[in-house]
Amino acid sequence: MTGAKVRRTQEERSAETRDKLLYATLDVLMEAGHARLATQAVCERAGVSRGAMLHHYPTRSELLVAAIERLLDDEIIEMRGMAASVRSGAIGLDAFVDDLWRRFSGRLFYITLEHITAARTDDDLRDALLPVVKRFHVALDDMWTEFFEARGTADRATTTVLNLTLCLLRGMGAQTVLKPDPDYYQDLLRAWKTILASLVEGRGSGGTLAGSVGV
Repeated sequence: MTGAKVRRTQEERSAETRDKLLYATLDVLMEAGHARLATQAVCERAGVSRGAMLHHYPTRSELLVAAIERLLDDEIIEMRGMAASVRSGAIGLDAFVDDLWRRFSGRLFYITLEHITAARTDDDLRDALLPVVKRFHVALDDMWTEFFEARGTADRATTTVLNLTLCLLRGMGAQTVLKPDPDYYQDLLRAWKTILASLVEGRGSGGTLAGSVGV
């Protein structure tokens, strides 16, 4: 007995088309950059007609914002998995920082660097991206706090330490464009891990993270 083929609903077909367009946009954005991103190239990469693209995303800006939102939503899902690993004790501080560096030295960083640069002079793009990026940073804050709470060292300076870490990693990520030197970045990571371990353990601060960073 052969099973009857299940027909997909219109919504399922539409969702599949949107997925193709969004991931194709991210691929083209990574390869060509924001300024040279052509919607025709996106359609060809996705195997979707221009009419279908315009039905779902009438403007290039709407397509870009939706693609960035998908990228960050995917990252949030991964970070929630990381938070679970933190709770279980499966990963420690070094692995945690290594995971953040992976995110800020590869595809995620380079694509976000493109839209950050574009948003600097495009008010509409910036306004559309602000709530999307805010949700991403809330997820980052939650994951970071989860790490410190799991070790009983969370206090009011936890977010400050997170932001210090992210600013370092973003700066390193930007530098990789013109300084492709993996050993150099690993040396910086090792140095920061040592500093971060000292902050977490509260050495020389009376036992509080807040004291360690002067908050």
